[in-house]
Amino acid sequence: MRSKFIRRLAMGLVCLSLFSFAEEPPEDLLPVETAPPLAEPTQPPGQSMLDTDGILCLVNRDLKITKHYVPADLRMPEVATRKKGMEERILMREEAAQALEKMFQAAKWEAKYTLYAASGYRSYGIQQILFNGKVEAVGSRDAAQKTVAPPGTSEHQLGLAMDVQAPSLLNLNRAFGDTEEGKWVAENAHRFGFIIRYKREWTDITGYLYEPWHIRYVGVAHARAIYALDVPLETYVAAVSQLPEYVLRGGSDLLLEGLARQLMAEVPQQPALDLMGAQTPEQQDAALRAATAPYLPAGASYEQVLWAIYPTPKPTAGPRIDADEETSLFSSRQEQDVVSP
Repeated sequence: MRSKFIRRLAMGLVCLSLFSFAEEPPEDLLPVETAPPLAEPTQPPGQSMLDTDGILCLVNRDLKITKHYVPADLRMPEVATRKKGMEERILMREEAAQALEKMFQAAKWEAKYTLYAASGYRSYGIQQILFNGKVEAVGSRDAAQKTVAPPGTSEHQLGLAMDVQAPSLLNLNRAFGDTEEGKWVAENAHRFGFIIRYKREWTDITGYLYEPWHIRYVGVAHARAIYALDVPLETYVAAVSQLPEYVLRGGSDLLLEGLARQLMAEVPQQPALDLMGAQTPEQQDAALRAATAPYLPAGASYEQVLWAIYPTPKPTAGPRIDADEETSLFSSRQEQDVVSP
């Protein structure tokens, strides 16, 4: 009985604290999330990038996640937070965490801006607490879900979203978009695989008001394509979901942007049959090269465009050794050893 009373009291205090924040509450007011032990992936290795475990998974009020879903590779990103100790509460999936670290470092090195991670992965249960508190604060579910996602509809449960703050504005509100740090994030997040998920002009499509602090990881190629197209994730996914999986995984941003434009046109244009029907790795590589060629900037090669998106150590030749010199040096050493006492 006593433990039940304590749990109810704690939940009441959390909900009460939500009333004083216009948007989402700081992470340090939420119960601590801990990374689960590493487990087998919930999807087989051949999963689609559009599946729940894929980085292009679309989550909104129409496409929900089960309350049992927990990403298998959550970890704490090594980035700054506004308050010491908060970092222990902030989790992201491995790939997204690495990208976030690179983005925060770039903000510091390139522009001397400090960014803070405010809120990452949230379980279904934590999202339920947040949403219930917002309903209590504003008086209705309809009003609440314009700024706080109902449980099962939040990108935070995917472990691919992060709310970002800056020393110049520690609250999560729309004024972040007007700060120098917020402008830098909006102009550079795509370089690291993130998009501004809820822009002001997309509210009718996303269902959410403008949130300049909320970034979502989709991978560098897709983030660059979405940034160039300037469309919400809903529109982009509707287009690229028609493409083969190997194109989603290996296409450059230029190709993805170009194909998405074709598919989003008033009269959609279907991609080339070679691209859609390639089966073997050799056929797929040839199809990607051919499809990318019309979008290459002047003087750029296919490899250069691809390396910019999917960095791979370029093969390098081994150190050059002159055979004659090696032989003569070895011979001299051998002769010296023979004559020495």
